[in-house]
Amino acid sequence: MGLTLLPAVDRIAVAWRNGGGITREIFVHPRGVDDFQWRLSIADVVADGPFSAFPGYRRVITVLTGAGMRLTVDGVGHDVGPLEPFEFDGGAQTSCTLPGGPITDLNLIVRAGDRGAVRVVDVTGPLTVTGPAAIVVVRGSAAVDGRPVHTPDAALVDRAADTVLHPRGATTVALIDLP
Repeated sequence: MGLTLLPAVDRIAVAWRNGGGITREIFVHPRGVDDFQWRLSIADVVADGPFSAFPGYRRVITVLTGAGMRLTVDGVGHDVGPLEPFEFDGGAQTSCTLPGGPITDLNLIVRAGDRGAVRVVDVTGPLTVTGPAAIVVVRGSAAVDGRPVHTPDAALVDRAADTVLHPRGATTVALIDLP
């Protein structure tokens, strides 16, 4: 198959494990199980509060919109600015404050010990992405294998497949390395 487009309009809102908010799942692998290998989603964070615990997983969170947040992970404070991926233990006691108001964030949750990383890239020309990977359009729009994607659409690139992203003007994407 090679490439799967995942339009933002198709995402379903899912309650956080702790009931404190909602996230919109981009993709979960494998689907339909609580013991997933990885999950990618975009959450609306509108108030200060605790994060859901994911023991046995690593989390990488990236603020997409808003001024940023302050995460307290096992008692240690971290300022997380816009478009700065921050990795932490999913089982850690974690809470956030929103000094600049509500945000949306991209969440990658992977089993501890598995590959998984997020980097944010300003794309100025053709960009080849090798799978297994995901692409999330953070700002602007692009064509992926000739098909249009806009903020915040996503695409999955299968293992051992390549795809080329062509930006349409100023475009920023999150590139996610997957297990």
